[in-house]
Amino acid sequence: MESPSQYSSVIDTDVEPTVVLTDGEKNADPENLLASLPLKPQDRYKFIRSIGFGGMKGVLLVHDRDTGRDVAMAIMPDFRDRPLQDLNRFVREAQITAKLEHPNIVPVYDIGIDMSGSPFFTMKYLRGSSLAVVLKRLRAGDMEMMEKFPQSRLLQFYLRVCNAVAFAHSMGICHFDLKPGNIHCGDYGEVQVIDWGLAGDISTGLPNQIKGTPGYMAPELVSGTGKPGKAADIYALGGILYAILTLDSPLAGLPQQEILRRTVAGKIPQPSLLVPRLLPALEAVCMKAMALNPADRYSDPMEIRSDINAILAGYAAQAEQASAMRNCFLFLRRNLAAVTIIILLILSGVLAYLAFLVS
Repeated sequence: MESPSQYSSVIDTDVEPTVVLTDGEKNADPENLLASLPLKPQDRYKFIRSIGFGGMKGVLLVHDRDTGRDVAMAIMPDFRDRPLQDLNRFVREAQITAKLEHPNIVPVYDIGIDMSGSPFFTMKYLRGSSLAVVLKRLRAGDMEMMEKFPQSRLLQFYLRVCNAVAFAHSMGICHFDLKPGNIHCGDYGEVQVIDWGLAGDISTGLPNQIKGTPGYMAPELVSGTGKPGKAADIYALGGILYAILTLDSPLAGLPQQEILRRTVAGKIPQPSLLVPRLLPALEAVCMKAMALNPADRYSDPMEIRSDINAILAGYAAQAEQASAMRNCFLFLRRNLAAVTIIILLILSGVLAYLAFLVS
């Protein structure tokens, strides 16, 4: 691959930081995954520009001469200085992502080793912005973004994220770092979950490294108690919904340690305290997903999707445990036109009858 003389791009400061809470090296797989990767010809990929750099990998925009398209290439610029565990995690991310073939998960096209010995993998080049950037601009009152991304559209995007996570769970994979920064929103309705670097096998319940993002990290991951699993992703989905409803992260503005302390204590303020006119049903879904006890959360992302779809269609969500009066009100609102016509017909009939009596 034709490579640049240096990597000038920087970490996207609009994305929430991922922090290490415990040492995951002891759980690293000692197997050398690089040994199984094929060596790629030097002239296949032509460097165009750097896209970004964060964590242990950089991302470049390159032109694939074999297919004639531009793709994103993940690399490890300092691979020679990295321990074997880091190299294995990099390769494992590529392999896990490639395994998850879903319309809302970024596809991996190729994986291998370049002529310098560095591992790399190529992915679809995503155009648009992360959900984190979208929410930041909405929070700032950006009129263009407000017109382009009303809450109703963000909720439709959210449903697709639930689809992606449900599919990953069906394949035995947990993401373990779901957050707005890892959700990409395209200009034409594309939504893709990215960055599966911390993903882990559900059967073991362990991410590749115990990391997370304050505000989206489940209490059991923060405290180290219990077995990490699907419930951690459910909690993070609740955090993403919280951000969509309030345009900010859960516990935003607090120091990192205070966010972690309140997370473990389950002291997450209700979104309606920040957005007074918030629909109670949406708040109920959010808070159920972010319940302190994993057993009190949704058991599957599809249950969240079902509740959101019900709300959008004018029905009560299971999470809100609606009363008979609430269900009656929703029925009348859903069928307002028909009810209005029936009332008018009844009134017309009564008036006609009265007129007949008078005559």
